[in-house]
Amino acid sequence: MSRIQLRSVVATILIATGLAASGMWPTAAADEIAEVHGSAEIDRILTNVAREKSLQPASRCSDELFLRRVTLDLTGRIPTLSERNEFLENPNREALVDRILASDEFSSSWSELWVTQWYGYIDNNASDRDLLKQWLEARIQDGRPYDEIVHSMISATGESAFDGPVNFLLQHLDEPVVKISRSFLGIRLDCARCHDHPFDRWKQDDFVRMNKFFDGIDRQDVSSGNVRLVDTISEASPDERPRFLSGAEPRTSQWRQEFSLFLVKSRPFARNFANRIWYHLMGRGIVHPVDDISRDNPPAVPELLEWMTDEAKRSGFNVRHMLKLVCLSEAYQRNSSGASAAEEQHKYFMVRAIKPLPPEHLYASECTALGRKPETDERRTFIENFYGNSLNGDFSASWDYRETVQGLMSHLDQKVAPPSSDVKELFQKILCRQPTPEELQFLKDSSPRTITFVLLHSSEFVFNH
Repeated sequence: MSRIQLRSVVATILIATGLAASGMWPTAAADEIAEVHGSAEIDRILTNVAREKSLQPASRCSDELFLRRVTLDLTGRIPTLSERNEFLENPNREALVDRILASDEFSSSWSELWVTQWYGYIDNNASDRDLLKQWLEARIQDGRPYDEIVHSMISATGESAFDGPVNFLLQHLDEPVVKISRSFLGIRLDCARCHDHPFDRWKQDDFVRMNKFFDGIDRQDVSSGNVRLVDTISEASPDERPRFLSGAEPRTSQWRQEFSLFLVKSRPFARNFANRIWYHLMGRGIVHPVDDISRDNPPAVPELLEWMTDEAKRSGFNVRHMLKLVCLSEAYQRNSSGASAAEEQHKYFMVRAIKPLPPEHLYASECTALGRKPETDERRTFIENFYGNSLNGDFSASWDYRETVQGLMSHLDQKVAPPSSDVKELFQKILCRQPTPEELQFLKDSSPRTITFVLLHSSEFVFNH
């Protein structure tokens, strides 16, 4: 029995028993770009795919479900009861997306998403996760382009205690190209670390020569908990110089700076960005797995990926613009069908994928549902229990289900106070919907505490669907 099945079984039993900064990157204004037209282009492409493959797209989701879905995807929590009531009075989906994207919560949630994907949870080499997260949050809040953000991290110099972007490279200083290739190119170049890649064209020499771009970094201990990164003059014989995967070599001795600029100006970088935006919102990449773009793993819908890539470049890597494009598409607004949908329907985005909530989203959503203020130490413990010994793993793929049995049992052992004594209000606060007549009948003899516990541990709550 899987942990997901175990959670559902436990919830069912409980119900039944009653127990329970430069000018290089100008910022593009999102409202100056025709997002609605772009969303229509996404739907045109996928409509053609449905016709060619004789697939039936799922119906459009309800306003209640859209509100929950987009709030989770963009802020990392479920909507409050007041947000639910306000939206249902005037269910303008585009206005809702605009409001969320302009909020501080969006910047906070997406900086947490990126710092987890790019950095992880555990500090290594005197690096500082919190400082990098703060820096990322400020960049997102200011609407800085994605390519500028990445360039700043890869080319950063300065001190880890004061210069946020330095901490990305410091975290991965032993072999920077491993994390960079996975996160920003979608390539598993680490598979060529010790031998030629068994399933792709990359050779061991490609890995070695790419990693050489970072040979000129000098790590200097400044004080306890503070490290300075600077570049030294890089020189090497012709056969030992660094080399891009395209075969090009640097023209100057500033290897890392050249690498960073070459990376963010390349089409594979833009393609990976587009694929990851799609992956985060849809639960499945156009190329899937999202960090395995290779000749043996082609995109499910090549036209869609290339259009998204072109749009990313045309918009100047405007993160909010790209997110809004997808959120307003019919593909994003489709109902999810769970295991009942055929694999082809998932592959070609005829249904919405069901995504397990990562611990940050789960904790924040529980606090929202229960009307509790999040606490930093409690949140940290929650995440540690959720991941257990895998806390120091790679989190490039956000939607892998990773909850440990220990984390699940610890979660089930929580004592919660019901946020209301009214059954209908409990459903609205926790599941963001009204209960069905059958649910009301089934729960008529259950206490508010039992109902609260069961709803919080239901699959409907712990998944984004």
